[in-house]
Amino acid sequence: MRFGPTVASLALAIFASLASGAEGPNVVLISLDTFRADRLAPWGGSPALAPNLNSLAAKGTVFTGCFAPAPLTLPSHATLLTGAFPEVTGLRDNGFGHLASGVPTLSEVLSARGYVTAAVVADPVLDSRYGLSRGFATYDDNLGQAVSRTAEEITNRALALIGAPRKGPIFLWAHFFDAHFPYASPPAFARRSKHGPYDGAIAYVDAQVGRLINALPPGTVVAVVSDHGEGLGDHGEPTHGVFLFQCTVRVICILQGPGVPSGKTCGAPTSLADVARTLAVLAGAPASALRGEGVDLLSLSKSGTAPSRAFPMEAWPPFSQYRWHPLFGITDGRYKWVRGRADRLYDLSTDPGESKNLANAPPAAALALKAKFSAPPAAAPSEGQVDPALLGLGYAPAPGGRFEPATLPDPYDGKAAVLQDIAQARAERSSGLLDKAAARLKLDTERDAGDPFLWFEYGETLRRAGKSTEAASALGRAVAISPQFSQAWAAMGHALVAQKKNDEAARCYEKALALQPDFAAALNPLAAYYLSLDKPEKALSLLGRAITAGIANANTYLLRAQIRLAQRRGEDAAKDFEAAVRLSAQPEKTLKEEADIYMEEQQVEAGQRLYLEGIRRYPTFAPNYLGMGSYFLLMDRPEQALPYFKKALGCDLDPRTRERVQDAIRKLDTAMGPADDSAHTKLHSNNNSF
Repeated sequence: MRFGPTVASLALAIFASLASGAEGPNVVLISLDTFRADRLAPWGGSPALAPNLNSLAAKGTVFTGCFAPAPLTLPSHATLLTGAFPEVTGLRDNGFGHLASGVPTLSEVLSARGYVTAAVVADPVLDSRYGLSRGFATYDDNLGQAVSRTAEEITNRALALIGAPRKGPIFLWAHFFDAHFPYASPPAFARRSKHGPYDGAIAYVDAQVGRLINALPPGTVVAVVSDHGEGLGDHGEPTHGVFLFQCTVRVICILQGPGVPSGKTCGAPTSLADVARTLAVLAGAPASALRGEGVDLLSLSKSGTAPSRAFPMEAWPPFSQYRWHPLFGITDGRYKWVRGRADRLYDLSTDPGESKNLANAPPAAALALKAKFSAPPAAAPSEGQVDPALLGLGYAPAPGGRFEPATLPDPYDGKAAVLQDIAQARAERSSGLLDKAAARLKLDTERDAGDPFLWFEYGETLRRAGKSTEAASALGRAVAISPQFSQAWAAMGHALVAQKKNDEAARCYEKALALQPDFAAALNPLAAYYLSLDKPEKALSLLGRAITAGIANANTYLLRAQIRLAQRRGEDAAKDFEAAVRLSAQPEKTLKEEADIYMEEQQVEAGQRLYLEGIRRYPTFAPNYLGMGSYFLLMDRPEQALPYFKKALGCDLDPRTRERVQDAIRKLDTAMGPADDSAHTKLHSNNNSF
């Protein structure tokens, strides 16, 4: 059921009048992204891994039977903040949609009661564009160039919001992301973990959440939940988003503070949909303030009996990312039905590992649950623009595509092996094993030829391996399946540039920008294309667009600096170079590129100064030594080139470059000998750059 904005506004006005200036307790909602329930003691985890969260659980009430509505960040948080399931919120997949206008949010309800409302989120999946910011006076989602925020930064920002002067109590939502792949944590936590980087990230999140909780004013209501779990290889799923097994849909739910019983565990089946209504009641709002299907968890825990309830769940990435059948589920806490091309049934009470499919002989109670399945939607939610930042988080939704469920493969039919191969290939690609990764993905494209994301991953791997012709072909398959796949269009442009097919590449970048106007990975190379055509004003227009949109990266500023340097606007160029180095994830590389640009513009003194500055700052970064050596070689000064090449050998070099440098040193030694000047000539002509 949907609620119109007029009804919702009227309801909020009524709640505001009921508040009559009374102060409720401070309310802090902490959501932990990708946090498996079995990492905490109440769910069977080690008491030592997350001592702060386990301590909070011991002091409050724990709901061990809590389910997520989806194994995804955006749909689960929409349910968490409204009490409504994805069918009602309109947010069913990461990267798509906007919160339905007629659905009241917890922040709106509490704001109407005089609360100061604030949120700080850690990744772009929860960007305000999706509507979750509604009702928050402060919604801190500006990540700049970062892919995500660390737990320490989230805690620092949350504490600043808690400590800021205000009138009235605060409702604060703090979102922690570090348990999401790639499971980053400071070295001290990574080393301490005995079970890999995931548990290191869990320990790090626990430490920072503990720092936040310990600094809260007395009398604060605290709720800690996870939005979903993580596969970690269970049932063949490396991460999350595809299947609906317990490892990804069972979530933590802890309440602590005034009005919350201490040391209590409630095992009744519950949902993230219950959290918003519970916090509204604890803040003094009527239970009817929110219109979703959630219930007051504290009333439920006091009743002593578990009412019969059915919780829907769904996973759309099988379709939006891989063109497989989406999955729909429903559970009452004991039985769980999952519907793809075929139905599957699990008895969670006797088979918590979900290894026995009972769909062919379902018990009567399970049949009654099955009857509560909602009709599947006629259209997929994966339409429209996708934030390119999601690609850095491992998501690559491929919008569009005809949604014809009867023609789609079932994820349960061997698709877990494809997920494992993609994850393994990415790891191999990161380790430089590009040919091995490409061979692995090629086999999968033969088995799963309709998967646009697989073709994209295969094409990207080929491109990075220097096989640009094959890469363009693979990426062409990706966009043929999903014509709105902007990342694939941009990647195909990169592959065509490598083939010196710049005009074709430009058309790919233009296609990507038509689909996603604020896409730096297409704006920057298209600007470079116009620069190569000696059309600097067109290039500047594109670069300015990226800067104005707030998506400019180091390459954006490097390109603009290059143009301004050529235009003899040295001061402006210097500012852009400074911005490029500041924004760069690899400042040593960007500083070297700055030096190269000065050298190309025949500003040799400035170029040499920057090479030397790079050597001073990053003494183990070989390209600066190679740049200086190449310059002296071009200037016919081999005796000055030789020391730089020798120093480069002491740095980390890929095998091919190391071989070339060693060869250059041998030829230089020969060339500088009095007996054979021809070797010098040969060296000068063949080894003047790296």
